[in-house]
Amino acid sequence: MFSSHLLVRAVAAFVIASLCCSAYSISPAGAPTGCRNVPGDPGWPTSGQWQSLDKTVGGRLIKTRPVGSSCYRNTYDVANFQNDIHVYDEASCTEVKRNWNEPTFHDQSSSSIMQTYFTNNSCNPINVQGDCGIGSYVQYAIDVSNDRDAIAGIAFARKHNIRVLVRNTGHDYLGKSTGYGALALWTHHLKDISPVLRYDSASYRGPALRVAAGVQVSEVYDYLEKQQLTAIGGECPSVGIAGGYIFAGGHSPSTSSLGLAADGILELEGILANGSSFTASPSMNHDLYWFLSGSGAGGTVAYVKSVTFRIFKDFSVSGVIFTMPYQGILTDDEFWTLIDTWHTLTPNITAAGAYAYAYYQKGYFQIWPIFAPNLSQSKTVALIQPFIQKVDALKKIYPALAYNLTSYNYPSFNTAYKALFPPIGSGTLQWSSRLIPQHIIEFQPQTLSDTFRQIFNDGAIMVEAIMNPNLRVSKPVAPNSVLPAWRTSIIDLVAGKPYNDSAPFEQMTADRRYITEHWTSELEKLAPVSQGGGAYMNEADAEDPNWRESFYGFYPKQLAIKKKYDPDGLWYAKTAVGSEMWTEDEAQRLCRVV
Repeated sequence: MFSSHLLVRAVAAFVIASLCCSAYSISPAGAPTGCRNVPGDPGWPTSGQWQSLDKTVGGRLIKTRPVGSSCYRNTYDVANFQNDIHVYDEASCTEVKRNWNEPTFHDQSSSSIMQTYFTNNSCNPINVQGDCGIGSYVQYAIDVSNDRDAIAGIAFARKHNIRVLVRNTGHDYLGKSTGYGALALWTHHLKDISPVLRYDSASYRGPALRVAAGVQVSEVYDYLEKQQLTAIGGECPSVGIAGGYIFAGGHSPSTSSLGLAADGILELEGILANGSSFTASPSMNHDLYWFLSGSGAGGTVAYVKSVTFRIFKDFSVSGVIFTMPYQGILTDDEFWTLIDTWHTLTPNITAAGAYAYAYYQKGYFQIWPIFAPNLSQSKTVALIQPFIQKVDALKKIYPALAYNLTSYNYPSFNTAYKALFPPIGSGTLQWSSRLIPQHIIEFQPQTLSDTFRQIFNDGAIMVEAIMNPNLRVSKPVAPNSVLPAWRTSIIDLVAGKPYNDSAPFEQMTADRRYITEHWTSELEKLAPVSQGGGAYMNEADAEDPNWRESFYGFYPKQLAIKKKYDPDGLWYAKTAVGSEMWTEDEAQRLCRVV
C-alpha cells in the first residue's frame, strides 16, 4: 500500500516537475504492472541502494547531470525531488555551446548523445528556457572497467526493475543509447587492443584483432597502420568500432572492396541478461554469433565486452574531390541532368572497389571523396569522366559555372582516410534513408530521378554513400544476419532537414513527422523490401512505421533468438529487435505492450 508520506512526496514532485520542468513528467502513482520503475515510483531504488551499487563498482557510478546544465540557473533532481540552484557557470556554458555539435565533446560524457532530439530537448544550451530537467537522459551510468561492474549493473537493474542499456560514445542517430530512468553500462573507457593475432579456425585463418567495447575507429586505424595493416571501420573517427556500428553491419570507405564490418566478426565475448558470461563464434553459440553479426546494437540481446575481427594488409588509395557551386547559374532541369548522369556511373564506381560520398543541396554539389583502394589516380578520375564532360558542356553555355577537380594518391589507408574525410559535426540533421538496389539505378532511372528530385525540391539535403558490399567482395567468415538489401545496393541515401537547436522543439518534432510521412514513404515506394530495398538501421528514420521490414531481413528468426537469450526482455533499444513489445507511457516509463 502506498504510504501517505510517499504519496505526499510523489505528488509534490509531480507538481514541481509540471510547473518548472517541461522536459519530463512524474506520475504520483506507482509503476503499473508490466512497467519499469522510474524516479518517483515506490520501487525506484533509494539513495542508499544507489550508494551501495556505487560501492560495489568501486566508486564508478555516475549520477547524470546533463552537459548543458551549466547554462541554466536551476536544475531539477528528479530522483531526489529537489532543485539545485548552484549550477550556472558562464565559462562552462560558453564551452558547451562552442562544442555542442562536436562528436568528441559528447563521447566524453556518460550520458550525452549526439542526436540531441532524443533527449526530449532537455537542458538545451543553445535555447535556454525554464529549468533544466533530466528529460530522456539516462539517470545513472556505471563507468565499466571489468566484468564485475557490468554484472553488478545488470543484477541491480533486474532486482529493482529498472531500465538498463549499453552505451559507448553516444554516436547514435536513433535514440538507442539513452532513456529516462535508465542505468547505462558505459563502456567508453574499455580501451584494450590485443596484439595482432594469427587466428586459426574452420571459418577463417589469418590476421585478426581483438578490441574491447570502448575502442574507437581512429584508435584501430592508428594502431594497425604502424604494422602495415588496416581494418573495416566507420567514416567518423569517434565511432566505437565494437558496438552498435559493427553489430548493425558497419559500412566503411573500403566496403566496396572488403565488405561490411560485420562480415569479418570472428568472435564475441560478453554477459547475458542472466549474468552469465558467453563466447559466441561460428562454432560456439552460433545462433548468438549470427544475431550479433548484423542484427543491431549489442544491448538488444547481451552486453558485449569485446569483439575479434579479421584485419587486412594495408593498401594504397587514390582519392578524387569535386566541388561545384551552381546557385543562380543552372536551371533545375540542367542540374538534374548532371545528377542523373552521376547515378549512371555509380555501379562502375563500386565495381572498381571504390567508395564515393556525394552531397548536394540547393545551389551546391560535391563528390568528397571518391576513395579508391589499389587504383591509380588516372583510373579513379576516369570513373567520373562522363560526368565531368557533361559539366564542361554546360560550362561552355554558362562561363560563370566553376568547379574544382583534384586527385591524390596516398601510400596507406589511414593516410588517405585522414586527408579525405574531414571532421563531421553531430546533431545537425534529422533524416530518412534508403538503400537503393543496383537494378533500380539501371532499369528504373526515371523513377529514381523523379523520387530523388521530388524530395530534393521539398527541401532535403541529399547525402549519397556509394558502395556495394556484395558477397563476392565481402566474403563473410560465416553466415550472418546482415540485412540482405546491402548485398545489391549501390546508393545509401540520407535525405535530411537541418536540426536547429535554437528553434522551438515542437517545430523539430513536426519536421521529423513530415520526413516520415513524406520522404520515408516515397523512398519505400521507390525501393520496397520486395524489390531489394531496405534501410541501414544505424542511419535510418527512427519513426519509420515499417522498421521491422526495412531494417531487418530475418525478423522472425532474430526475434526468436532475442527471446531465447533475453526471455524476460531486460534489454531494450528503440527500433531494436523485440522493441515492439514495449512502449513508453505518459511518464516515460517503459511498459510491456499487452
